[in-house]
Amino acid sequence: MFKIRHQVTKQLGTAYATSFYAWPLILNGVLIKLLRMAMLQCVLIFGVWASLTSGTVLFVEPQLCTICECRSKEGLTGVKVDCSNRSLKEIPPNIPENTTWLNLKDNFIENITDYTFKGTKLSFLDISNNSITRLNRFSFFGLDTLITLNLHNNKINMEPESYPIGVFKSLVNLQTLDISSNDGSIIEYPSESFSALLSLETLKMDGTPSIVLGKGFSYLTNLKMLNFTGYCKTENITKNSFINVPSIEKLVLSNCRITLIDSFAFSMFSKLQFLDLSGNRELGFDTATLPLKNLHSAAFRILNISCIYDIFGLGNELTSVQVARFKHLNITEIYLDHNRIQLFDDWVVYNISLTVKIVSIRDNIPTFGFYMLEFDVLKNIICIDASYQYFTHLPFYDNCNVKPDRHYFHNNCPYFNEANINRMSNKHPHDDSDLIEDQVSDTDSHIPLLSWISKSEAERDQYKIKLAPNIQYINISHIKLGCTIPRMTFAKNRVKILDFSSNILNKWHGPILGSTSLEWLSLSNNYCDQINEDFFKGSINLISLYIGSNFLSFTFESDIRGSIFKPLRKLEILDISNNQITVLPSALLHAQVKLKYLDLSNNRMKQWTLDIFHMNYLTFIDLSNNSLSTLPLSLRKFSDLQQARGTNLTINLLGQSLLCTCENLDFLKWMETNTTNFVRRNEYTCENLHGKIVSLNDLKAIVLNLEKECASWTVMIVVLTSSMAVIITVIVSSVIYRYRWKFRYLYYVRRNKYRQCAAHGNDHDDQFDFNAFISYADEDRQIVITDMIEKLEKQQGMQLCIHHRDFLVGEVIAANISNAVRNSKKTLILLTKNFLKSYWCIYELNMALMESISTGRNVVIVIIYEHIPVKDLPHELVQLMRNDSYVEYTDDPEGNIVFWDSLTKAIKAD
Repeated sequence: MFKIRHQVTKQLGTAYATSFYAWPLILNGVLIKLLRMAMLQCVLIFGVWASLTSGTVLFVEPQLCTICECRSKEGLTGVKVDCSNRSLKEIPPNIPENTTWLNLKDNFIENITDYTFKGTKLSFLDISNNSITRLNRFSFFGLDTLITLNLHNNKINMEPESYPIGVFKSLVNLQTLDISSNDGSIIEYPSESFSALLSLETLKMDGTPSIVLGKGFSYLTNLKMLNFTGYCKTENITKNSFINVPSIEKLVLSNCRITLIDSFAFSMFSKLQFLDLSGNRELGFDTATLPLKNLHSAAFRILNISCIYDIFGLGNELTSVQVARFKHLNITEIYLDHNRIQLFDDWVVYNISLTVKIVSIRDNIPTFGFYMLEFDVLKNIICIDASYQYFTHLPFYDNCNVKPDRHYFHNNCPYFNEANINRMSNKHPHDDSDLIEDQVSDTDSHIPLLSWISKSEAERDQYKIKLAPNIQYINISHIKLGCTIPRMTFAKNRVKILDFSSNILNKWHGPILGSTSLEWLSLSNNYCDQINEDFFKGSINLISLYIGSNFLSFTFESDIRGSIFKPLRKLEILDISNNQITVLPSALLHAQVKLKYLDLSNNRMKQWTLDIFHMNYLTFIDLSNNSLSTLPLSLRKFSDLQQARGTNLTINLLGQSLLCTCENLDFLKWMETNTTNFVRRNEYTCENLHGKIVSLNDLKAIVLNLEKECASWTVMIVVLTSSMAVIITVIVSSVIYRYRWKFRYLYYVRRNKYRQCAAHGNDHDDQFDFNAFISYADEDRQIVITDMIEKLEKQQGMQLCIHHRDFLVGEVIAANISNAVRNSKKTLILLTKNFLKSYWCIYELNMALMESISTGRNVVIVIIYEHIPVKDLPHELVQLMRNDSYVEYTDDPEGNIVFWDSLTKAIKAD
């Protein structure tokens, strides 16, 4: 108010001095201005009051929030303003004071005018992907609270005019600065302009042909990370390149053009932890490792020298001399990916530091060598990633476009938390407290995997396979490994995660013993069509199993007792997707009481027969892209049961051919009222009664329409069906009753004619080569040799067909059986428990039954040698024994004479 009165007095004084008679006009103008200012004050007071009472933010310049998106979070005083991708050509003026986060990226801003940010309290400012060509002396004036500044991908070159001295003077709290991917024609850095960034910790910028960070960078004592991955044209790294920034902890020089590094280029770094030289295709192992010899940093942990060879070059050898250059460093992670490594020197593993815990050698072309037998000497290694070997690369594709950083560990070795990473990184290099005890004993022979493979199958059970004592993660996926998985036994180990996916391991015999620590296993995409029942016998602690994208449909359908997954009682995640499954046995997953996630997507299931009611913890079922027309009733009941248990179940039914028909009305009603979650339910469609595809978005309306349509159809269908059934029943009954005697007569006439023809055709026995073909299991061979040959051939003069004696050598077994049945007058079934277990015995029985049907002869004679319950007999055999007589063997002397006499007569009878 004092300022307002002062302005009024000043203006009135001027008016009197100008003209005494003009005072009414002047007074009128002043009054108008006073009114305007008073109204503005009222608006400001009302705005502050509204913001305090309603919790919303009212801006002095509301136009900004009509252009950009303004957000305030409850409990926070600051406001986020997002102006990205708004086609702005300049920074909006009058940014609200309470803005702490401002995003201006992806626009057309060309200049940051002086004092633009005066009076703001920004902590984050992103002006990346614009068209800024230079900075002004006071471009960042007032940003004393700024912590992060992103100027990535503009057009600001490194000339002094673009970075005037003092441009960063106001940024006293700036910690992260990104000026990378700007004008690539830089020659040297204007170091004096950067000297004011005393709090800077991370700096990302472009690389000059020969990096030299001048005297001004020596003031950046808090600088910990230098990243040159923008427009990096660096070719040479000299011993003076980083002399003014000795406190760097992380140095990234990836995807540059480096060909030469001075041997003392990194010698000034006493705190360096992370060095990334990847993507320099002409660097090579010799040049990359030479400066490491003079690097003496006790904190050093991670070395990335991936992609330092031509992607289309010849194979390379990593030598022990090259590795020995950094053996003195306490490296925990080393990355050698995409280097076309073909061979390792035999002594390489012995020159790798014992502190190494993670080794990544993805995408190389290794040949077999003795070095592969020695990796178990790395006592501390916990993760090895050797995936994607022998891959062909397209000219336009380069794996090094992905720049790994400190979190690259998570991508290569998942399922380890940050606490575990820090524990491994901070552990003293010679502290072996976590090592498992050596389990080698005088009675067990422990050999490396490749030595075990070289042994014969008969010798392998004598050895246990030795692994590095602390290894927990092994990834050998996508390496075109083609073989069956045999029975193998591992010595005590800590392996938790195995990834064998995308190979050609087409048969899993097993079991894999000594794998009790295994928790995560992937064998997906291996073209497998067979799993032995005891394959998972040794993996009792498995939690996650991924075996999708195989051909296991027949294997699962045959496992009616649930034997395959029976040992996996701790399983929580099971992926059997894309296995061409049509139906699953009810008991397949009876042992999986802790299962939480079940993936059955991309199969051919039309019905649901799997029993899952015992899975109290199941929360997700993926049935997408199958052939279900509805959600089966049993699944609906299970969902209701889970709801009663307090467990939220989610089902994915995407890609199904659902039906909006009368038969499916119950499901649609259930879906409308049930609380079960359906993945992306708004995308579900169904086919209605008229063949039209409709969306299930308005499910309530669909249900109402169906109820109306189905009500009339149901009554009509019931009436018509009942009427037709009554009419047909009356007609058929009348015809049968009317011609009942004629039907009987025709039946007996046909029967007598058939028997007469059959008797006439069997008058001569010389049409058969054998009197009888003996069908028996190999375990019962002694009965045939000692009894049947003696009693029937020697005493009765019969000619018997016995498969181990009379089958034609070199002929297919099935053909031999068919010939034996066809050329024998009778087929004797020696029924024992062993007979029922034999596949070929059952085959012989069926062939004999077919011969009986096709010829009309009574071919089969059953000899009951052992008592077997009827419930254990095949249905066909039970029917045969009910319709025809059988002979029961006995050891009683008198009964035995009757048995052989009855059997002889049965063979000779027509």
